[in-house]
Amino acid sequence: MSKLAAVAKYEYKMQISRPAGWGVLLFSTVTAFLDCLPTAANMARVEFLGEIHYYVRRVFAFDGLILLFGLMFLMAGRLVGDRKTGVKDLLMAAPVHKKDYVGGKLLGNLCYTLTMMFSLLGISICGYLLCRRGTEGIGSFLHVGYSVALYLILPASFFVTASCVMLPEILDIRFFYLLYSILFMVNAFSVNSAEKMPFYIFTQGDLTKYIWRHPKWPQIYPGSAWLNLAFLLGTGILAVTLVAAKRSFWRADE
Repeated sequence: MSKLAAVAKYEYKMQISRPAGWGVLLFSTVTAFLDCLPTAANMARVEFLGEIHYYVRRVFAFDGLILLFGLMFLMAGRLVGDRKTGVKDLLMAAPVHKKDYVGGKLLGNLCYTLTMMFSLLGISICGYLLCRRGTEGIGSFLHVGYSVALYLILPASFFVTASCVMLPEILDIRFFYLLYSILFMVNAFSVNSAEKMPFYIFTQGDLTKYIWRHPKWPQIYPGSAWLNLAFLLGTGILAVTLVAAKRSFWRADE
């Protein structure tokens, strides 16, 4: 466990110190404020921006997607990069097991993604408070933080992190970029409606309807939401399992 934690700590420090990640967060914050901040002009354009749950859900539906898309390029190929730079050979020469390496890489990058996503959440709530002071009680902010974390940030972050870190070890990285760029574009152009959302929509799928429901379309589809969650978690678990089961990935004795 200590070796896994050491790999995770190293990976997190490497990622969190990269200026590009903070640049993506800054860009996502600016676009979120321009589109979603409950100013008079924005509220005249979008009627529900004065509701904290809708506001935060709208922020993450698109601007959270932008953040995850940018982080994808920072996390993809971390395993491949270690092989090319010789870091993997150094770790294999040390008493580090495959499970510690794979688990540490996943945990370090997941903590990095969660740091960025929760930073966007905190900044967004601060922006809302500046525009709408005194309109919401503390209970509303606690509930929105809990619901966004549970139904959006945690599953979406795990899905993107596990896919980005692990799959380029199995797939050609150019094919991975093409495949997931298409997936992100499909998510970006998806529009909420009264119908069931496709299960592969990860920032505004049916799972996120538990955060906020449109008054005209209050129907929640539990089966579709569970399928949405199963896709996000299942894809991430499958990606980790494929790398962990790859015999040529580590030493011959593992």
